[in-house]
Formats: sequence, C-alpha cells, structure tokens
Amino acid sequence: MKKSPHISLVQPSGLTQRPISRHLPRRNLGDNFEKSHAISLRLFAHNPTIDYNKLEIRMQNYIIFGLGSEGLSSYHFLKNQNPEALFILVDDKPSDQLSADWQKVIAENQGKFLQSSQLESDSILPDSILVKTPGIPPNHPALISGPLGNLRRTNNAQLFFEYLELNLPGVIAIGVTGTKGKTTTTALIYRILHEAGLPSVLGGNIGTPALTLIPELEKLIQDNTSPIAVIELSSHQLVDMSVSPNIAVLLNITPEHLDHFPTLEAYMASKGAITAFQEQSDHVIYNPGYESLQKLIYQTPAERHHFGKNDSQAETLEASLHDNALWYRNEKIIETANIPLVGEHQWLNALPSIIVGKHFGVSYQDIGKAISSFKSLPHRLEYIGKKEGIKYYNDSQATTPEAGIAALRSFPKKSVILIAGGHDKGVDLSEYIAEIKKRGVKAVALFPPTGETIGAELGEIPHRLVTSMADAVAFCRQYAKIGDTILLSPACASFGIFKNYQERGEMFRGEV
Repeated sequence: MKKSPHISLVQPSGLTQRPISRHLPRRNLGDNFEKSHAISLRLFAHNPTIDYNKLEIRMQNYIIFGLGSEGLSSYHFLKNQNPEALFILVDDKPSDQLSADWQKVIAENQGKFLQSSQLESDSILPDSILVKTPGIPPNHPALISGPLGNLRRTNNAQLFFEYLELNLPGVIAIGVTGTKGKTTTTALIYRILHEAGLPSVLGGNIGTPALTLIPELEKLIQDNTSPIAVIELSSHQLVDMSVSPNIAVLLNITPEHLDHFPTLEAYMASKGAITAFQEQSDHVIYNPGYESLQKLIYQTPAERHHFGKNDSQAETLEASLHDNALWYRNEKIIETANIPLVGEHQWLNALPSIIVGKHFGVSYQDIGKAISSFKSLPHRLEYIGKKEGIKYYNDSQATTPEAGIAALRSFPKKSVILIAGGHDKGVDLSEYIAEIKKRGVKAVALFPPTGETIGAELGEIPHRLVTSMADAVAFCRQYAKIGDTILLSPACASFGIFKNYQERGEMFRGEV
C-alpha cells in the first residue's frame, strides 16, 4: 500500500522504525497459507519531504477529539509509545458525562480536557496532531471553521496501519467497507478464517478499535505465524486515511450520512482510501453490478475478484448466488435454506467471505460449515423470536431506504407489519414508500419526523404516528395475525427519540 503524496505521514513518536522494504515477497491470495510468511503491507512509500530524524522531536503533542472507546484506545497507544507526549482531550460533552476510564485519565492529570465549544486558537499546543474519532462528523464546526481545521489529522485505523508497516510487516490486512452489510461481511470473513484455525483478529468499526488489536498481533507474530487482521472501515474512518488494505472488500454504496457530508459525491469519495493506494499485488473484491463502485474500482491496479447474483453461472463471477445456493465458481458451498441469515441482500454479502476463505486455502466444506453456524448480528435483520404465532425481527441498523427495501423483500408479501421512520437525514424516501405499498405491508407504525412524510403517502394502509417503542409495538399487534412478521426496519436514523440504533433495537427487543 502507498501513502498519498499530498497527505503528511503521521508517525507516532517513539515507534521503533524499520526500513520500509517494498520488495519483500508478497502472498498472493491463492498461495498456500502456511508457505508464505514474509510479506510487507507497504502501507506507504517513503516520503522524501519528511525529515524522520526531526519528526520524533516535533510530534510530541496530540489532540484526541472524541472521547469514546476508540479515542481511549488511541490515547493509550500514543501514551505508551511516547510517555512524554502532551495531550489535549476534546469532546462535545462535559467531562462529568464521559466514561469512568476517561474521567480517571483526566483526574490523574494525564491530559488537559476541553469541551469543543471552549476551543480557542491559543489553547492548541504547537505542532499538534489531531487524532479524530469516527464519531466526530467531518462537518463539525471545530473542524470546518474552528481552531482544529488546519491541523495534521490522523485516526485510530491510520495509526494502526502505520504501526504494522514499521513493526509488524508480516500481518495481512483485510478491509471491508460499504453502506450497509459491512459488519456482517466482516464478521463472516473472520469466522471462516478463525474456524479454519488461521491466526486472525477482528476489529475496527465492528467494535474493537484497531490499535487495541496490536498486542494480540504481536503475540501471533512471536508464535511464528502470519496473522490476518480483518478490519471494518466506515466512511468516517476512511475519509481521514491515506492507506489501503492488502485485500479490499467493497459492498454496495448508497446515499447515507448526508447530514454529515455536504453531497452524495463527497460521501462516495470518503470511501476512496479503501482502494486508492493499492498496488498490483493487492486484491479488491466487489460486485461488478454495483454502479456506485466503478470510480473506486477504476482507481486501483489491484487484482479484481467478482461476486454477485447470477443464474447462468457466468465465469466472470468468482462467487455467486443462484439456484437457491451460494457457489464458488462451479462448486456449491451452501444452500440458502441452511444460511441463518434472512434475505437475498445478506446472502449476497456473504459471498466475499467465500472468496477470502478459498484463497486462504479453506476447504469448501469448512466454509459452508462456518456460514451455516453463523448467527445474525444484533440489529441486522435479527430474529428476536415468535410470540403468539407472530415473528419479530429487529433490523434497527437499517438506517437507509435501500436497507429498508432489502428487509421488506426478505419476507412474503402481505405478511409484514412495519415500524418505520425517525431522524431526517435528507435522503429520498420515495422508493422505500413505493416498496411498502408494493409488498402489501398490512400496517405501519411511524416515528417522527420522517414518519409524517411516509404516512402522507401511504394512502389506505393503516398507519399511526408514535413517539415510543411501546406504542409502536402495541399498534402493530393490532394488525398482526398468526404467521405474520412485525418488522423494525425504519430506513431512517434513530436520533431524537432514541440515543442510537442500538438503543432503538434493544427497546424493540424489550417490548417483545
């Protein structure tokens, strides 16, 4: 992988530098896993404009913006690498609303805390590096017009990849991105590798911050293995990155986070780092039927691997969905009836894991076994259970119209009672509304403010505006009969009535 020529390399002070060799033997995806050990991530080309001897002196000051779990991971990593570093700790919330771990850091005077609203130019330490967490939107006032706007910027994932280059060049990085489905795909890739006994770790946007994985990776290296890091990457991480993984997995990209990005084009461009810095010896796995990916694919010289839906078994698809099964070329991996994931969109998102598994030498049988025993992740078309003959599915993570449409298509027509609506992110809901009508949804409970927009277009479909999950579920039960499904798939974000999609999903679970 390469470094962008226009973004300064952020190197944590105190790291033991190793010569960056761009000619170490690389493992091809099809090589036998046990036979290849010495590889290089080549995260960056050496930047001749940076004086690495002076860099260690200059890079003593850090601003951690966003004091959640990922910010804490970044703080502990940088503090460990450079005990003399000075820190300013910034968050939108006051310090008494931070976690106990952060309050302990602040109480022990290990960093100066400031609310983002209190930031002034004279409070910024000289030559500071901004470590921004994904929870801070790119259009935050402190970044657009505030004192943090002109600082050199990095994040947890970027620091992670830099550390691998300098200290753990034997690690293979798999990065997964997309608008929806990336968490499930990331987890499936890891499960297949892990169940096959391959040394692998899982992190990134899926939960464990990437830097937190370093001790485990170091131990695996010490055990003379070639570990694989499976990392989920969101747009909020990629937008600040100048690295690409060895293996990039791209799912569909649809309008999302338009309340954080000024345009759809800006959101699409935020994903660019997943492929922008790849080389010919790298790999990209994607569905060629997704038009949204063409610009990202065009910019990479990496070897291409295709997956998708195909009833004719065209040779261009390495992994495919057809004849009610998942296939690797002409070999059937698993029948869709044996996949514990609901919906064609989730079956399609399982295909990249098959490609990765096969190219790391995992057998067809073991791949199928890993997929068949995979449990649906929370809030992603998660089956909650059956009560009085009615099934309940929690798809709270469906925060876009495309995700909501995919969920509706996962169930028979005229069998769904829907809970929809929520925060208005400025996306077009017309296709989602049309799908509600097309699928013959029996009734809809609607959260404001988008619930008002949806309800105005539902015509004779029974619907009600609600302000609590208890009211939503109670309304849905009035229209549900034995064999029906009450589905929470809102197609909108949760902010307002709920703290986040997780809380919304948990409250739905509690009502069941």
